[in-house]
Amino acid sequence: MDFGRSDEQRLLQETADRFVADVCPPERAKQWDDEHHYPAELFTGFADMGWFELPFPQEQGGGGGGAAELALIAEALGRASLDVAQCFILTLMGGLLIQRWGTDEMRRELLPVVMRAERRLSIGMSEPDAGSDAAALRTFAKDKGDSFVVNGQKMWCTGAGLPGTDIVLYVRTNRDAAKHRGLSVLLLDPHAPGVELRKIETLARHILGTYEVYLDNVEIPKSNLLGHVDGGWEVMLSGLDVERVLISGGYVGAAQATVDEALAYAKQRHAFGRPIGEFQAITHALADIQTEVDAARLLVQRAAWMHDEGVDSGGRAGAMAKLKGSETYVAAARLGMQILAGHGFATESTMSFRYRESIVAPISGGTSQIQRNAIARTMGLRGY
Repeated sequence: MDFGRSDEQRLLQETADRFVADVCPPERAKQWDDEHHYPAELFTGFADMGWFELPFPQEQGGGGGGAAELALIAEALGRASLDVAQCFILTLMGGLLIQRWGTDEMRRELLPVVMRAERRLSIGMSEPDAGSDAAALRTFAKDKGDSFVVNGQKMWCTGAGLPGTDIVLYVRTNRDAAKHRGLSVLLLDPHAPGVELRKIETLARHILGTYEVYLDNVEIPKSNLLGHVDGGWEVMLSGLDVERVLISGGYVGAAQATVDEALAYAKQRHAFGRPIGEFQAITHALADIQTEVDAARLLVQRAAWMHDEGVDSGGRAGAMAKLKGSETYVAAARLGMQILAGHGFATESTMSFRYRESIVAPISGGTSQIQRNAIARTMGLRGY
């Protein structure tokens, strides 16, 4: 469906669909996940297509694109897998933070190598006791003049252990200020002395991997500061809307691919003398879930347009897209497992991979409950 899309956007979508078919079809994405494989060719492919440079200003070597174009790419990549989409989104989000909040030197040195896929970026925000309540983080950066000395622990750092990856690290720099006011953001080299990474075994997301990060007297120069000291909350909020749009595009792509697989199976699998897709129980279930996917896609398109136009100041559209997209992927995968039955239950099936992968969608990047709170606040309600 290309409702409201320009000719250039339709061409971008077709190009992205061909990229997925050639480089990372779902079966290959599942193989990468099963083998915990790092596909270097995927990242270089993004760069060769010009996708990593797309959202940056043209005067900085970028393509001058917006959230609408990025969401199209994310949806196409989501058809391969949500983790494949995250390979694109995660580095892009870190790069956009550097472009907006980094020093001139950071932008000159880092953005070109990010655009060429020579460097990757991860985000270090969550902690053992700070997830949805991100401002409660306790990792502390002590001011030592020309540098900060950091001690603490980070959790759920996606992709932090991949080769050539830096971590956008959220830390507390003021223990006396209100919790939202004492945060700062530093760029961390995970190979610096005192940094230890431990990979966490998870149900899915094995391409990027998920890591704990331990920081023991890690010295980070002040030139690695994004934004200003104690201004980390503003940095964090500045990236939320576009992150929600892009990851929601990935959810829609993954959900659509899941529905497509279930539909194809329902048409060719026979029981009681007919294709099972002719039984009304399955026909209606597939009709319902396709309606949900289309609704989620429209919410993503609306949120992307509003972001590009600067009219979603409350974050309502992005939160709605994230909420709907993530929960629709879960529903699609659950229905797909029911339709494929034993074939889906076999771990060799792509559907089993979709099911495992979908579980984290309403959790990571802001839980469904947090999205509902955000929506409720725009309605004049206070959500807790």
